[in-house]
Amino acid sequence: MKHSPTRIIINTSALQGNYKFLTSKVGQTCQTAAVVKANGYGLGVDVVVPALEQAGAKFFYVAHFAEALTVRQLTSAPIAVLGGLPRGAADDYKNNRIVPVLNTAEEITNCPADLPAIWHIDTGMNRLGLSVNEVSTFASQAKSLPILMMTHFTSSDDAQSSHAAEQVRKFNDCIAGLPKPFQLIPQSICNSSGIFRNENWHRAQTRPGVALYGANPTPETKNPMSPVVTMETRILQIRTARAGETVGYNQTETLEKDTLLATVGLGYADGFLRSGSSRAKLYWHGQPCKIMGRVSMDLIVVDINNLKNCPTPKQGDHLEVLGNHQSVDQLAKDLGTISYEVITSLSQRAERLAR
Repeated sequence: MKHSPTRIIINTSALQGNYKFLTSKVGQTCQTAAVVKANGYGLGVDVVVPALEQAGAKFFYVAHFAEALTVRQLTSAPIAVLGGLPRGAADDYKNNRIVPVLNTAEEITNCPADLPAIWHIDTGMNRLGLSVNEVSTFASQAKSLPILMMTHFTSSDDAQSSHAAEQVRKFNDCIAGLPKPFQLIPQSICNSSGIFRNENWHRAQTRPGVALYGANPTPETKNPMSPVVTMETRILQIRTARAGETVGYNQTETLEKDTLLATVGLGYADGFLRSGSSRAKLYWHGQPCKIMGRVSMDLIVVDINNLKNCPTPKQGDHLEVLGNHQSVDQLAKDLGTISYEVITSLSQRAERLAR
């Protein structure tokens, strides 16, 4: 948006590089689908989908039908809706060539034989999907075969957890107990982190999401992905506050000495969570500038008093929110959350540039 104090720069080459890297991890016999729900994890499907398709993506996942309609305007590739098949929606799915992921008995019953669909088997999330105990019943009553059988990991990001392996065992046992035609249906198990855990889990299709956008799918190691997002926010005002004065709402921060403060045009309405109050940082020439006091809706105050060996920032300069000195994972840690929440909450009122 013109004259916005915050700008988000999306590196489409890095996004494409991440897709190609994940594709190289799974080999030629496995399709790498791209999860672009939540408006391309906050980056914008209008930028993300064409870039990923150019990189080779031929299958996309979203959460809701409305998201699928938006993505359909950008690609002719298959689009699957993870949130199921609402009652009475089958014709809309068929007319727009949208693939429902079927999670319940009702959805399987109401899915026409001529509507391609995916079956989701719940192996431990207890969120969406058919229980492993009921799949065989529905398989014997199915009007047609699904195009894919899938499940979803609960904790593949945790290298110490054995739960992913247990889920794969349940999934394998469930499929093995089905009629022969179901045993031959392509399978999809891996999310971003799962791709890195066991090559035997890659199957016919993987479904990376957050790793595409630069977040670390293997938190125990250095991030193998390239950063995709840079975010900067402009300094609106600089002032010297005196020792003993307070900063921001509710006087939560009292200055111990005279301090040079910068107020920037960023707040929780832009996705910078209030939990970052007095703990998160912005960066100037690679040096951290601590947030002082409460994060408010549109403004944050940071300490620029102790910067060394660099120019003093001035009104109109931009401080780094995400970039070379602060990854989305590091900011998420300081905000007390996960990278998913940070990246999907990126400001919709910021100026956005794709490069």
